[in-house]
Amino acid sequence: MKSVHRGAGRVILSLVFASPLVTAAPKAWITNQKDNTVSVIDTDRASVIATLPVGDKPAGVAVSRDGARVVVSNPGSRDITLIDGHNDRVVATLPTGESPLGIALDADGHTAYVADWYDQRVGVVDLDRRTLDGWIAVGRSPAGLAVDPAGTAVYVANRDDDTVSRIDPVSRTVQQTITVGRHPFGLTLDACANRLYVANVESNDVSIIDTRAFRVIKTVSVGDRPYATAVARQGRQVWVTNQYDNTVSVIDTTHDTVMATLPVGEYPEGIAVHPDGRRVYVANWFSNTVSVMDAENLRTEATLPTGNGSRAFGVFLPAVPDQTPP
Repeated sequence: MKSVHRGAGRVILSLVFASPLVTAAPKAWITNQKDNTVSVIDTDRASVIATLPVGDKPAGVAVSRDGARVVVSNPGSRDITLIDGHNDRVVATLPTGESPLGIALDADGHTAYVADWYDQRVGVVDLDRRTLDGWIAVGRSPAGLAVDPAGTAVYVANRDDDTVSRIDPVSRTVQQTITVGRHPFGLTLDACANRLYVANVESNDVSIIDTRAFRVIKTVSVGDRPYATAVARQGRQVWVTNQYDNTVSVIDTTHDTVMATLPVGEYPEGIAVHPDGRRVYVANWFSNTVSVMDAENLRTEATLPTGNGSRAFGVFLPAVPDQTPP
């Protein structure tokens, strides 16, 4: 499984919501693909407070905006794990396709969308009933997913087609598909700015999509093998993990140019932003760590040891506040 996803590049897909519901200190949920666990990080204490066993070769992860539900994809065991995010415990395991990878949740945390890498489809999972509710045909090797918080669209990166598709969640059909860079993997939606950021693994760039017109408006060159993206500082920055460079690129969204390139751990993959909009968390697959980055001062704040093979492809923290710059 490792060879498939290393060649693919990676996810993360990210969701941005209009307002957070999190009141307690949020937790970060890091999938560790080589030891079949999830590390639970208390972001206030900056330490791992629990390690949960999940399925085989966990990769993707999504967290509801209130932090109550966590869903993990296990490509090796062909299932997803449902976790009670408040009590740090596994509550269910559901078979989901041939190779579940990217995951995204709707705004209410009732529905999960799961990309099936091998079967070119996206599964729709009813999390309340804990049932697979159907499939949506998409392009080849679907990876990253993002859901519009208004419930009007689901976006998926089709890695082997070099495309991104927009799905109507009501009819459960693809409405539009556009070409981006080579081998798109991770997606981040800034719904307030009507922008979708797509990391293209093999062309070493990020496609910026205007979601209203659904067209690429700019392509920004970043580091070597960009894997995932995340929106920080109320939409003023986009952070990108570069697998082969062991760096993150920081894009200034005012000018759509790279404003900084910062070192992190070895082979960074998943990336997500704390609800404060300032701290950025980067999962380093080969280092077995998470780098905590300060988006205001553009520096490393801490490095936290996690499990073996930390990937965390997806939104592994609860909701980020309104991304519209003040």
